[in-house]
Amino acid sequence: MQIKRYEVTNMQDAMVRIKKDLGPDAIIISTKKMPGRSPLVEVVAARDEGTETSVPGNTPYHKKEQRQDDVLDGLRREIHELKSCIDNLTQKCIHQRDFLDLRETMNVLFDNISAGNAVHLQEIYTRLIANGVSRARAVRLIETIKNDFPREDTDTYEKGALIAEKLIARSLVSDDKKGRRIKAFIGPAGVGKTTTLAKLAAYYSLEKKIKVGLITTDTYRIAASEQLKVYAKIMGLPLDIASEKDSFVRSVANFAQKDMILVDTPGRSYKDDECLRTLKKILDPSVETLLLISPVSNNNYLRQTADRFSSFNYDRIILTKVDECSHFGSMYDVLDEIGKPVSYMTTGQNVPKDIEKASPERIAKLILQNRFN
Repeated sequence: MQIKRYEVTNMQDAMVRIKKDLGPDAIIISTKKMPGRSPLVEVVAARDEGTETSVPGNTPYHKKEQRQDDVLDGLRREIHELKSCIDNLTQKCIHQRDFLDLRETMNVLFDNISAGNAVHLQEIYTRLIANGVSRARAVRLIETIKNDFPREDTDTYEKGALIAEKLIARSLVSDDKKGRRIKAFIGPAGVGKTTTLAKLAAYYSLEKKIKVGLITTDTYRIAASEQLKVYAKIMGLPLDIASEKDSFVRSVANFAQKDMILVDTPGRSYKDDECLRTLKKILDPSVETLLLISPVSNNNYLRQTADRFSSFNYDRIILTKVDECSHFGSMYDVLDEIGKPVSYMTTGQNVPKDIEKASPERIAKLILQNRFN
């Protein structure tokens, strides 16, 4: 038997040295604290003479050590990456805090500007921002009312509110262009494209008495095509499924005798670049595109959606789920920035009833009065 004695400060150090010298089969015979004030510990270990110490690097122990080293290296890399991410997030948070501080400063400035106005104009300003209109646009509206109209026309809340409503309507784009024969409904998941398409299909085929064909490019969700099949069957309208450019062209050719073709598209995240690129390849530039957005969503989401779908150069907007909205003013900033006409608003789930033609005047009334009915 081979015996070795070690003086160590802790048992972990002892185990490392014992396994290195005597191999993984070594055993500890005794341990005791060294006399005196020294914190050292005496450890005696031994191994059988018949057990050969394996060549370093070839024993299971050393292979295990190598694996542990590899794991540690991987952990170190991940920790380094996490640290970089944290640093980036910290910088981003600093910028966001700076932006929030600036926005808060601007909001205080806008409130101070409003405070200098007549009481009824302050009330209109407060009403606008309570309904979701940004302070910047609310101040702009009040300043226009105050500076561009005779005082006798704006000297009461009712008169001022009526002018504000007209100014909002005037700033929105009217839907006075003639629509095209093929209309594609685009937008993020859950916005209501399939239901809206069914409502308009019923309107055009049953009320307008024109020949309508339906195409769906949504092969990602079985439920979506099945839902449209049910609507098509009830209304007696033909439906084609086209997931690629060639099949879409064939479907359009199949509906050559139709007065109007309505196209449903996949409901995917607006961040799904690949899906957007694929859809853009399918839709011909001659196809009229209608972007569906819901004022129920917050301003940032609406802006991001409008921006990501801007590559389609969409022609019109459809506002969905208007009946579920609690702050209609939030859509004013977005619609003003987009600069596209709103053609329809959906007001419930019932097909074909819950849809109505939109107009700047109707939207302005919603924004200022903040009630649907």
